[in-house]
Amino acid sequence: MKKVVLVTGGFDPLHSGHIAYFKAAKELGDSLCVAVNSDDWLTRKKGKPFMNIEERMAVLKELKTPDIVIEFRDKDDSACDAIKMALEVYDEVIFANGGDRSNENTPEYERYKDDDRVTFKWGVGGTDKINSSSWILNRWDKKDKNYQPAYYQ
Repeated sequence: MKKVVLVTGGFDPLHSGHIAYFKAAKELGDSLCVAVNSDDWLTRKKGKPFMNIEERMAVLKELKTPDIVIEFRDKDDSACDAIKMALEVYDEVIFANGGDRSNENTPEYERYKDDDRVTFKWGVGGTDKINSSSWILNRWDKKDKNYQPAYYQ
């Protein structure tokens, strides 16, 4: 039985919290799939992407932790398409979510909660979010010379 751990996000920009998330997620299954949100999703979320999807995927593909990096359709602001894509290749999908997610704020949970092939994991990579791409970019945009992003160890 092939089992994949699926993580999703904009990863714009990539930071140490993402790396901690990837490492913790990889321990949950046989392989790690990182699914990357579109530039349109980032525009809806933050106003515009900092790095385009090609750049983000190129960086992610060079990391040693992910086994596969994919992009998916997210016009509905969910990763349901990424889960569907993973189920086309794998027998089981573990949808790993970071510390700021739960079954109450994860739209994928409603769609897949009754599918025995999909398991949801919460708090992967830690339950205290100490870094955020949005936080980094907001501080950078404000030219806060004293800002130092938090570092996960």
